[in-house]
Amino acid sequence: MNEVFFIDKIPVKTIKKIEKDIEKNDLGKARDRLHGLISTFPNELDLRRKLGDIYMALKYPSMAGRYWYLEKNKSPEMVKACIQFEKSMGNDPIRIGRAIKFKGDSEVLKRLQLDQVISPIQNKVKENLLEEPEDPFKDKLVIFGCFSIIILTIIFALIGVYALFNWIF
Repeated sequence: MNEVFFIDKIPVKTIKKIEKDIEKNDLGKARDRLHGLISTFPNELDLRRKLGDIYMALKYPSMAGRYWYLEKNKSPEMVKACIQFEKSMGNDPIRIGRAIKFKGDSEVLKRLQLDQVISPIQNKVKENLLEEPEDPFKDKLVIFGCFSIIILTIIFALIGVYALFNWIF
């Protein structure tokens, strides 16, 4: 757990803070910092490995498996955690892919040749991760439609109240 890891693009200051947190056994803070770094640098798979190490130290093997899932060379401990993660997701490749939350470049996944096949669904998960994401315009269109219906309902209610007052008075 005391190994030092360096990644080219990430500020050294942040990495040192994470290492100090680990040395002080403040794994919660180190975990939070790593989550932030993963969202900022999604292509750096070493961050995911380190976060998996922290979750394993915190006694969350299923969460460790989530972050070790894309690790190329897995130890037996990592394989067990990945299998436990798959079971926690009901062995559903789509749920597993969503839970992994890989937001990086698909080229990173294409280059990633997983040496160990831990289960038969692992290749399906990789295929799901490589699929083009759904068109975000559709989601925005649904949201716009819902807001339009709410606004029209409010406008018709106000017109109804106005007509009612004109009729009574």
